Amino acid sequence: MTDIDNQKRIEFIAECAEKACILEVSAPKPGNVNREYDFKDTAYGDFILGSHAIKPAIAEAAINGFNAGIGKISFKEIRIGNYIKNAVIRVKKSHSGGNTHLGICLLLVPIAAGAGLCMAQRKDFGQLRDNIQKILIATTVDDSISFYDAVLLSSTHGLNKENELDVSERDSKNKLKELDMNFYRLMRYSTKKDRIAQELYNGMPIIFDIGVPMLKKIYERVNDINSAIVQTYLVILSRYPDTLIGKKVGWDKAKEVSLYAEKVLGSGGILADENKEITEFDQFLRSDGNKLNPGTTADIITGTLMISLLQGLRV
Repeated sequence: MTDIDNQKRIEFIAECAEKACILEVSAPKPGNVNREYDFKDTAYGDFILGSHAIKPAIAEAAINGFNAGIGKISFKEIRIGNYIKNAVIRVKKSHSGGNTHLGICLLLVPIAAGAGLCMAQRKDFGQLRDNIQKILIATTVDDSISFYDAVLLSSTHGLNKENELDVSERDSKNKLKELDMNFYRLMRYSTKKDRIAQELYNGMPIIFDIGVPMLKKIYERVNDINSAIVQTYLVILSRYPDTLIGKKVGWDKAKEVSLYAEKVLGSGGILADENKEITEFDQFLRSDGNKLNPGTTADIITGTLMISLLQGLRV
């Protein structure tokens, strides 16, 4: 491929990331910010601005994935932690609506690096899943430290709360160095209570095995991307209690939300002739100051959308 071809493919990867973010937040998913609903401290426009702000970091991660693939740098030098941090810095500068994209960046930066590696292999994105895993396994403790910086910058706490690597503890970075805890091992350390960490450590099984095929199937059936996104979201939420809800109000409540999502699906979900069930579910999730916002599930949908777009989804 020529340099111009490579540049176009890098731009395509970054555009897929931005488009995935915009599609996700624009769909009327129950309990989330969307075109019609803002939260008290975070608006739809904040997500749109943040979606654009992450593009440079996504492109840089893809370039480093490509450079590792052609042997210009080692896999350890891809530095996904650095690009997660850079993306969060750019998002923070783009709006004043708080954390909108930390979880999204955790997924999209490794996806972008894996896509860049696919470019170097001169293959389509069929190898993407394996490439993401190779890149994550090769991460370093510096990636973990940069990730901790990103968490603190986004004013988000709780990934490793109540254990020796609590991100809010001043000594945690030194402990990461002492343990030589690379980003991949750190995700394993966090899997018990964090769905995104589970995805990153286990090869993104929800995204690749459920999200991508489900989104494709429903979109081909209804030819409406918003409906396909909402239905896929409900399927994932019904099967996997949202860990953001679990951290906020407890795991019993997170399981209750999943059972409610299953009930809504039983009535047809967004595809039902009447949307009474889904409207009531949305109202339930928005009660009590939006504490039942399934934000982690929304992040997983964004990862699903980016991979679907890379692999040929056109909307």
